[in-house]
Amino acid sequence: MGARSVSVTPGSEPEVVLVEGDRVAVRKTVTPQTIIGEQGINLIGRRCLEMGYLFHPRRVDHGIDGHIDLVDPGSGTLLNQTLLVQSKASDRPFSVETDQSFRYVCDDRDLDLWLSGNAPVILVFSHPKQEEAWWVEVKAAFPDAASRASRTVVVGKQAQRLDVGAAAALLRLAVPKRSGLYLRPPPIAEVLTTNLLPVMEMPPLIYAATSAVGDYRAAGEVLSCHDGRRPEWILRDGLVMSFASLREPPLSALCDGDIEEHDTSDWAGSEDTEVRYRFMDLLSRTVQGSYPDLRWHKARRHVHFRASTDLMPRKAGKGHGSRGRTVFGPHYAKSEPERVSFYHHAALRTRFRPIGGTWYCQLEPDYCFTTDGHSEARFADSLLAGIKRLDRHPAVMGWTRMWANHLGRQPDLFSLDRPVLFGALETVTVARGIDDRWWGPAPADALPHEDHDHSPAAGALTAAALAAADIDTDDLLSLLTDAGTEPEPVTDSQPSKRPRRARGQRDGRKKNDDAS
Repeated sequence: MGARSVSVTPGSEPEVVLVEGDRVAVRKTVTPQTIIGEQGINLIGRRCLEMGYLFHPRRVDHGIDGHIDLVDPGSGTLLNQTLLVQSKASDRPFSVETDQSFRYVCDDRDLDLWLSGNAPVILVFSHPKQEEAWWVEVKAAFPDAASRASRTVVVGKQAQRLDVGAAAALLRLAVPKRSGLYLRPPPIAEVLTTNLLPVMEMPPLIYAATSAVGDYRAAGEVLSCHDGRRPEWILRDGLVMSFASLREPPLSALCDGDIEEHDTSDWAGSEDTEVRYRFMDLLSRTVQGSYPDLRWHKARRHVHFRASTDLMPRKAGKGHGSRGRTVFGPHYAKSEPERVSFYHHAALRTRFRPIGGTWYCQLEPDYCFTTDGHSEARFADSLLAGIKRLDRHPAVMGWTRMWANHLGRQPDLFSLDRPVLFGALETVTVARGIDDRWWGPAPADALPHEDHDHSPAAGALTAAALAAADIDTDDLLSLLTDAGTEPEPVTDSQPSKRPRRARGQRDGRKKNDDAS
């Protein structure tokens, strides 16, 4: 006799290892659960034949084990009417089983699948060794939200036997042949990426003191004599507040009186509305000042990338989920491909909000348009309206990932210390996937009041305004697809007039300042 051992790996079928002399054989085994399951399917098939019906088991079980084709009891005609079947076989008693009844708690995902279509689904419970089987119609067992929430079905053993006496009841359940048959595919889990960037680190203390100045203008005049980078601060209710120490210059010049220290965690977790607004304001101002390549636009209430010193295109935001995007670049007049019509700047609106004990920065990508890298273009509103009409989910997602990568990049030896550090975009796993092709612009009645008018009349006016400004509306698509090529050096051998699709390759015009 050879030696034998059994090896079981979680999630796999058990194996038996047979050793006979120098020969080793590894063979699959059949589990008792498999035998019981097959016996249950076999019992359903035999009971259906006794009723004059045909049961067809499925090779792959995704919440449905098979279907019953119903047959006219008088003529033997196949009725083209179907019942879907899920088998629950066991050699042990079901929950709270007595001679009269038992209970069964359904899996939430299975129950959702069974109730989602127009096809009737019956559950067949059985003890194959005792040749006993009972059936329940799912929709009748879960007629309302309360029963659906309980997920529990009570089976009466006498009234719900699966035998010849159940034939007429099953026939009444079938879907009429004219109504068609539909059962929604099993739900597919999907990981959704939000536009929420979690705050991972922030300074432990907040400093506050009575202000020696009355407003931001006066404070700016006081600080103007101090060279170098200044820490960010806010002025609110007669107080100067900052994550940086107010005891040291230059911020000490703004203070009049004793300096208070507050734990950041106290402000972050406060239920007081005024304290929370102060904290949100301080977070926002601190983050805006932590990125020298970004500029605050007071009128638009957003930050946007500064122009490059030579007005050449620049990319940013390369990282997870993004190859980087052109965050600043020139666009050329429709009638004069050599003349710069405007420059685009990637922009961002932010809002800090606490969710579940964690502070997040909500990212809302935006656009800014200038004539020289600094002064806003006179037709900026029309450009913004035009781009918003073309915006779709993939474009918004691309810009959101770019901003997340840019704000969340780790500091290095060449970057300034950032008081507030971010993690990766928050994700949420949902049980039902959504086809990205279904995404489109929001309905007009669902848009916030500050959004642009998406009506056909507004679209016509926008197109007319862009045409009057000699702007190629097709060029706006490059902001959404980011398909422009990197700039190439200009040589004397190149023609003076370039193809329109190569606008991004033209040299920018030199400026003496950085267009900030």
